[in-house]
Amino acid sequence: MNNAFRAGKTGTMVTGQPPGPVVRKYGGTSLATPGRIRDAAADLAACARAGARVVVVVSAMGDTTDRLVALARGFADRPDPRELDQVLATGEQVSAALMALALRQHGVAAVSLSGGQAGIETDGEPGAARVVRVDPEPVLGRLAAGQVVVVAGFQGRDAAGELRTLGRGGSDTTAVALAAALGATGCEICTDVPGVHTADPRIVPDSRPVPSIRADVMAELARGGAAVLHPRSVELAGRHGVTVRVTHASRTGPATTVRPGAPALERGTEVVGIAHARDVHLVRVAEPGLGLRGGPRLLADLAGSGLRPDTLSWPERGELRFTVRGAEPLDRLEALGVRCTVDSGFGAVSVVGTGLLDAPGPVAHVLRLAGELGVTVPAMATSAGRLTAVFPGGLLEAAVRALHRSFGLDRPGEDRP
Repeated sequence: MNNAFRAGKTGTMVTGQPPGPVVRKYGGTSLATPGRIRDAAADLAACARAGARVVVVVSAMGDTTDRLVALARGFADRPDPRELDQVLATGEQVSAALMALALRQHGVAAVSLSGGQAGIETDGEPGAARVVRVDPEPVLGRLAAGQVVVVAGFQGRDAAGELRTLGRGGSDTTAVALAAALGATGCEICTDVPGVHTADPRIVPDSRPVPSIRADVMAELARGGAAVLHPRSVELAGRHGVTVRVTHASRTGPATTVRPGAPALERGTEVVGIAHARDVHLVRVAEPGLGLRGGPRLLADLAGSGLRPDTLSWPERGELRFTVRGAEPLDRLEALGVRCTVDSGFGAVSVVGTGLLDAPGPVAHVLRLAGELGVTVPAMATSAGRLTAVFPGGLLEAAVRALHRSFGLDRPGEDRP
């Protein structure tokens, strides 16, 4: 990131200039129908009438992205990446234009912009681009003209003017990048859940809301599968001092503030939440020469294609094992010509917190639970902030509930072990 992202905390004012705008992002579920778009527009119009300068970032409506992928695959099993980006970017652009029209129905001046029109510059491959710079002037000019600016998330333009998408969850990153560049007074992520919980409330009904969480811990939850925020957006917020508030798009209730800031020097061991991911695949690559030279070269090729293994091991000479999530990484392996064996039907459960390797308790909890469920964990990754274990998919929800209970996350903090 270069200096087009403002340094310092959000909301920093330069003498003689108005306060920074409010940046608010709406996820696809919150915009799934015209009625939901109108509801969001009513809230935004009230915010604008109260005197705020408003920037809105939108995702594609509902399952639009999945439908666009399926549409493209009707013409090619593996669509050309550039053309697929052109197709997928239309989902967010439709949402942005409809939101601008809905705001105008409320008598509020509004304009929709694509990511490139909003000054978002990227680099990287189609479908896996990264934001490298945000020119704030296109958005600031529209705000100065009294307009609410609605930006299509998930996309930008590279140095050659090519449209690039940021990968799944990229609209969160768009919102945080704009908040940093504009010196926003806040970045609100409006979604279909009331903030961040200690586990997915659809699996653990007695999970507890997390009122405040540090960005580095939230990033580990997101990497573990918590779908409330994309991990790249949280990392970006932490680097640029952006405070993010996660709230339900249409209901009042609990909300979570994700705050930047360095961790304490001595944090101790604390479990904050349990995250999970479905559709996990165990990949085994066994090729002649896959040793100390061939293995790193293969990993570099995987990283260059945007594929990030979740766990990684070399249990035997000439064999590389790792896990990936979803079908897209498998498509990339095939496109790279990697000869591998894939075992599917797994899920991953992550214990997230601080200082998890400072005491034997957290690791022992996970391994003991696996034994109680009668399974052998085929892959596990450990770090100070996250312990991730792979389980058979049929036991995923039972593992989430058991770990949530065993770490006392269903009880107030002072009652936990």
